[in-house]
Amino acid sequence: MSGGETRNGLERNRADVLATISKGTLGAMPIFGPIAAEVIGELIPNQRLDRIKEFLLELEARIGALEGQQLRDRCAQPKSVDLLEDGFHSSARALSKKRISYIAELVANFISDNQAEHIRAKKMLSLLDELNDVELMILINYGHLDIGDSTFMKEHQNVVGPMSTGMGAPQEDLDKAQLQESYKRKLIELGLLRPRFKKAKKGEVPEFDERTGMIKSSGLEITPLGRLFLKHIGQMPERES
Repeated sequence: MSGGETRNGLERNRADVLATISKGTLGAMPIFGPIAAEVIGELIPNQRLDRIKEFLLELEARIGALEGQQLRDRCAQPKSVDLLEDGFHSSARALSKKRISYIAELVANFISDNQAEHIRAKKMLSLLDELNDVELMILINYGHLDIGDSTFMKEHQNVVGPMSTGMGAPQEDLDKAQLQESYKRKLIELGLLRPRFKKAKKGEVPEFDERTGMIKSSGLEITPLGRLFLKHIGQMPERES
């Protein structure tokens, strides 16, 4: 199926869905019905169907190398259908094309690989749903730092770079620093990042953090689960040989 035919088919399907919604029960409510029908029937589904369309186009671009019947057979498998349905739901809620591309990469990897584990793919998609776009960027940055690449941090300094919290720092910077710390805590809670500790020399007492009462860490690092997750969404950089 060509790209033009795919796009036209998706456009027709969207029109059918919108027409069905416009005939729903909301239209029978004399005061609020027409207003709600316009918002629900035109704005929300239109946006979400556009996102699902984007997901399908991204998905097709990634698995288009498979032969037609082979692709249909794999997509028809119950586990593939289940993951596709999850992909539709995730894409409908996605607020950026970048996130949709991550969802498509994850689903495409599963469909393309007969040995891929269904439960693992669902777990990775579940993790993706739990992360907002900034948390994703922070995790991707740690993936790059893991191989000694600071390019990503330089390109997205205003999001993933360290925030000024010293005396006299603007309140806006302090607020951003607080938010950034909350994003990192979320990544730690999900097991995608972890504190990095210096090994205490023999006879030395480890330094403790006055705020938390825990041993003071020297920073954060990506975990094996974090690396696996980034690999599934196509964002784990490879070490140069």
